[in-house]
This record gives sequence, C-alpha cells and structure tokens, in this order.
Amino acid sequence: MVGVILNLSIWFALHTVFHETTPVRSFGLSFDMPVLASIDIAALVLAIAAATAIFRFNMGMLTVLGGSCAAGVLLRLAGVI
Repeated sequence: MVGVILNLSIWFALHTVFHETTPVRSFGLSFDMPVLASIDIAALVLAIAAATAIFRFNMGMLTVLGGSCAAGVLLRLAGVI
C-alpha cells in the first residue's frame, strides 16, 4: 500500500510542477520524464514552502493545506499563475 501512495504522490508532484512530460518506454521501464523547460516556478515555490513548513517547523497538515490554498488563490488573483 505504501508503494501505491508513493507512486501517486510522485505522479501528482511531477504533473503539478511541470507542464509537460515525455513518456519513456525502454529496458522494461515505463515512466514520464519531465521537460525541464516547462517548469511552473509558482507551483515549485509553493511545494517547497509547504514541505519546509511541515518538516522544518512541524506545522500541522491542515494548517499547511489551508495556507497553501490561500497562497494559491492570492497568486491566481495577482495574475502570477
């Protein structure tokens, strides 16, 4: 079960931070490789800020989720994303 959750979290993070991915299918492997030129800086900054809040400052999940949602809405209203 842990592998499924880890796979889902990696897939979600990859498709949130990068606008484009390229499928790679070789040597028995199958994964999506991110296109580095398609990075979403605002999403990356929000993800780093959320991870820092959780792991460095030991903030609760609901507090971080609420703060991330508020920051996302403010960024959207400011026209950044």
